[in-house]
Amino acid sequence: MLDLVDDSTRAANRPGAATGTLVVVDPYSSGSALARRAKELYGLTSIAVLTSETLPPALVASYPAEDFRAEVRFSDVLESARAIESLCGGRPEFLVCGSEPGVEAFDLLAAHWGMRPNTGSSDARRDKHLMQARLRDADVRHIPHHKARDTESAVAWCARSGVAEYVVKPVKSFATDGVYFCADLDEVRAACDRLFGRLDLAGELITEVLVQERLIGPEFVVDSVSLNGSHFVVAMFRYMKETVDGNPVYRTMSAVEVGDHPDIVAYVEQVLSALGIENGPGHSELILTSEGPVLIETGARMHGGLGARLVDESSTHSLIDLTLASRVAPEEFRRLTGTRPSLRRGVVECFLSASVAGVVTANRVRESCGGLDSHLFDTCPQTPGDRLEKTVDLITSYGRVVLAHADARTLERDVEHVLGLDRSGRLMEVLPEAG
Repeated sequence: MLDLVDDSTRAANRPGAATGTLVVVDPYSSGSALARRAKELYGLTSIAVLTSETLPPALVASYPAEDFRAEVRFSDVLESARAIESLCGGRPEFLVCGSEPGVEAFDLLAAHWGMRPNTGSSDARRDKHLMQARLRDADVRHIPHHKARDTESAVAWCARSGVAEYVVKPVKSFATDGVYFCADLDEVRAACDRLFGRLDLAGELITEVLVQERLIGPEFVVDSVSLNGSHFVVAMFRYMKETVDGNPVYRTMSAVEVGDHPDIVAYVEQVLSALGIENGPGHSELILTSEGPVLIETGARMHGGLGARLVDESSTHSLIDLTLASRVAPEEFRRLTGTRPSLRRGVVECFLSASVAGVVTANRVRESCGGLDSHLFDTCPQTPGDRLEKTVDLITSYGRVVLAHADARTLERDVEHVLGLDRSGRLMEVLPEAG
């Protein structure tokens, strides 16, 4: 006779098993996987807390409403907490942040319920000016910077800063939204004029911008999970970007060995402590300069997009599982972090880029890339008649091709093949819009 065991029974038999309700604040992007995985691992049901009604459609589309038994629209912390408690019959057992727009609401709810909140100012975990100031005050290497409330203030700081090139971006930018690389003061002025008065990706009016020195060097992203102030670096990737109309555009993200970069690991641990990220995930982007690593920004949430899945595909450790364990099962977290992560195979995410806006006439991504030795999957659902935006940031990249292989030369060859086809317009054929 077959021994039939349902998911909840399996979960109850796991080390560190838990019961109850998990609240996920803004379960978008990689955070969309948290509710389903929490049910698989721990038998938990989940409630979604949604903080904004003006997020980009692509981000909103990643929300798996079917994985949640209820949802709450965040207003203020007391009203939202009461709404959640009415659904749970009291305080929920567990709480996690799903994506960048939810960081501040998550911090408020964690503090309200005393559920291992992060420490210090929540604003410094979203506002990039306050973030750099916090590093400065903690004597951690940081970028020279200035917060401007008007164009003239930004231009004046750049003029007296003595730096060679500049970055201008909203103080709460994410997904490279509104990030401009500027070579001179005229470009700084133009970038500010484009930013002030428009809405950012979270739907907030841009009234302040951050201007800072543009650093030169290879760029890395570092994924970490912390528990009670003890930090564990789970994974590390190296970015390759190009500049389009002054905007940084992602082209590849390649997994690298955590153990090969102890200087980056030590620096990120300093950053996390300075920013008060003591519990849960952290996602840090930095430049490795000639003087050492310097932070661009840190998010108090998991790596967005496909990042968490790519960690699972390449590493001995799971970013999603460690994120949940840090909030749900601390003893399981300690067990999982007893060994250092290492790569099982190389993984590269290729970001596809449209050089013009227009209408799709043919999607050749799968037929052109699906037969590659390292092809893992792709995310390019467009069909003829769909409209594409010109790629100027992460959100307007029209898709991804993800490659994985144990042989570095095979992987490198296939990456060049994908990017070559993309640059020549042979993956997605587009009829440019008139004018």
